[in-house]
Amino acid sequence: MTVRELGERMDVAEYRQWLALHRYVNPLGGEWRQTARIVAATLAPYCGKGRTPKEDDFMPTEKPPMSAEQIAAELSKLKR
Repeated sequence: MTVRELGERMDVAEYRQWLALHRYVNPLGGEWRQTARIVAATLAPYCGKGRTPKEDDFMPTEKPPMSAEQIAAELSKLKR
């Protein structure tokens, strides 16, 4: 499907919904999960009891954009 065809079949609102779904629900492909699983399994024997790493410890995360108030709060922490 070309960009023009996509523009004819999908409006901006639907595109934004798909973008949000991709960004916040399922942002990464299976290769990231596979690598995280390998790293967690590799490190497990070297961790203390009860401190076994999880796959999610090695998955990058994308946080939603901060609001102006959140940015101001974080900057005020630096002034102390």
